[in-house]
Amino acid sequence: MLKKLIISSVLLVFISLSFSTQVFAEEKIALVSLQQALNMVDEGVKVKNSLKTEYETKKKKIDSMKTELETLSQDLDKQQMVLSQEALQTKRKTLQEKFIDLQNKAAIFEKELKTKEADSAKKILTSLRDIVINISKKEGYTLVIENSTETVLFSKSAEDITSKVIAAYNSKK
Repeated sequence: MLKKLIISSVLLVFISLSFSTQVFAEEKIALVSLQQALNMVDEGVKVKNSLKTEYETKKKKIDSMKTELETLSQDLDKQQMVLSQEALQTKRKTLQEKFIDLQNKAAIFEKELKTKEADSAKKILTSLRDIVINISKKEGYTLVIENSTETVLFSKSAEDITSKVIAAYNSKK
C-alpha cells in the first residue's frame, strides 16, 4: 500500500512537472523601457525642448537679477563711508528685499518647471502604458516587464518591444 502511494506520488510529480514545462514553454515575455520611450517619442522630445527653452529664458532672468544684486552690493560697499546711517540702512534693506525676491523667484521658477515636466511625463506615460497593453494583447504576450532601470540584465526568451511602443505612440499622435 505504501509503495503504491509513493509510486503514485512520484508519477503525479513527474506529470505535473512535464505539464508545467509545457505551460512555461508557451509563455511569451516582453521587455519595455518606458523611460527610453518617454525620451524618444516625438511628443517627449518636443516637451523636453520646450522645457529647456523655458529654463534658459528663466535662467537669463535670474542671472540678470543676480547681476543687478551684485551691482547694488558693490555700490553699497563703495558708498558705505559717505552715506548717512539712515541712507545706508535704506540701501541695505532694499538689497535684502531684492535678495529675498531673487530667492523666491528662483524657487518658483524651479517648481513651475518641475511641475510642467512631471505633468507632461505623466500624460505621456499613461498613453505609453495603454499602448503596451494593446500591443501585449494583440501579439499575445503573457508577461511584460518594465525595464527602464535595466533590472533585467538577460532574458533568453523575452522580446524588447520598446521600439514598437515608440512607433505606435508616434503614429497615434
